[in-house]
Amino acid sequence: MAHQHLVASALLTTSFLAGVTATAQPVDRRPAFEVLLDNRAPSAGPELGAARLRANFLFGEAGIRVVWLTRASGSVSESSDTRIYLVVAESPEADRLMAHDVRTLGFAVPLANRVYVHYDRVCALARDRGVQPGWFLGVVLAHELTHVLLPRARHAEAGVMAASLSPDPKRPSAFSLEEIRQLQDRLNRATLLALR
Repeated sequence: MAHQHLVASALLTTSFLAGVTATAQPVDRRPAFEVLLDNRAPSAGPELGAARLRANFLFGEAGIRVVWLTRASGSVSESSDTRIYLVVAESPEADRLMAHDVRTLGFAVPLANRVYVHYDRVCALARDRGVQPGWFLGVVLAHELTHVLLPRARHAEAGVMAASLSPDPKRPSAFSLEEIRQLQDRLNRATLLALR
């Protein structure tokens, strides 16, 4: 009898813990988009980690979640209206891609859902200004990714979408309230279309 009581008690405890574990993880219902990262800059590893954190923070402040994928991730071959292909390149490949202006840090191709970033230029500018390169790279990534999400949006005077980005932590790098509204509308529309 005592043995049956212990078994029943263990089963109840296991069931209770399973229920707690299942409900302990809240579902993230923020609008989201995916970024398929193609890192062609072998030296960018640590800086890319910091850049992803910075981009996550900037979009997170806007109530948006970024899902980072790599070629090794599952189901990256499926097309998606909210998946952006990001290429981080270094010289000489990046120089060929952005040969028109040596001040260009990156560019977006909204019709192709693609972004290209010149890793060497971003890092050189950040180091020249005494800023952690990964922090500034994250701002550049957020800027270019937004150009794909909002292809008709114009540059702003300040913030993430400023026409001329500067690696200066004293200058606020955030989205404006209007940019946040537009980003959320765009991603919510894409989610509704995907559910139909």
